[in-house]
Amino acid sequence: MVSFTVHPISVFLAFLACTCDSLSAFASKNRWQKAEQVVESMSRANANADIVTYNTLMKAYRQSGEARRAHSLLLLMLGVESYTLSSLSSSSPSLARSLSMLLKHLQQNPVAPDVITFAEAIQACANGGEARLGLRIYDKNVAAKDSSIVIVGAALGCCAKVGDWAKALRIFHASSSAMLQQNAVTVASLVGACAKGSHWQIGLEIVKRAPVINEVAFNNLLAYMGCENNMPSFMADKVMAIMRARGFTPDVRTYRRLVAGFFSFVTTVHERHT
Repeated sequence: MVSFTVHPISVFLAFLACTCDSLSAFASKNRWQKAEQVVESMSRANANADIVTYNTLMKAYRQSGEARRAHSLLLLMLGVESYTLSSLSSSSPSLARSLSMLLKHLQQNPVAPDVITFAEAIQACANGGEARLGLRIYDKNVAAKDSSIVIVGAALGCCAKVGDWAKALRIFHASSSAMLQQNAVTVASLVGACAKGSHWQIGLEIVKRAPVINEVAFNNLLAYMGCENNMPSFMADKVMAIMRARGFTPDVRTYRRLVAGFFSFVTTVHERHT
């Protein structure tokens, strides 16, 4: 039996955290519209948009989960303008209008994407439910070139979204071989990919041995606990013990995942016996 205890105040705090997350998402979902308006106003003022401008716009797409817009802007910056406009104008008039405006800017003053541009575009795909598209961007434009840990972190975040543990391990090991220094963000995403991909044993070894780690990695490992073909709920005590041994205190997110994992386990057992 699972021996952890969940205090009522933890359940209340978990509910409060969910509410705050929802309000935050609602507040940020339309930032890209305001950002595009700023870029358009620059055109009327005959001001050239620079890389900082486009990266700020890309950040707005990422915060709003606008994967298609982020990908389209990246293609325009890479010079793939004809394909982008022709393939999207019929399906989304609003997007076509935005791309026409951005294309006009880039034709007058071409700006090539940098590390931040790629990272923001890949993260926008992850946030917008297009993680596989984010990984294609990584494979086509970044993987074979000099990368950075920021881009690696974005790609690993996509792997975590879809549970592609094998690709996550390949990206992680390749970047480590390229002498890129891993950080707590990349480790947490790798653990998340292993957990969602039903290879929680690998995730467990990572949280025990990784030189750098944070509490997010443990929360990611617990996220799918109790689900079918994933970490059994009786492992919760061991994960919590490792977490404390490495100097971390369980927080609201940790208890929220423990509660969710326990109920997933109970539901699975009930379904098997009915």
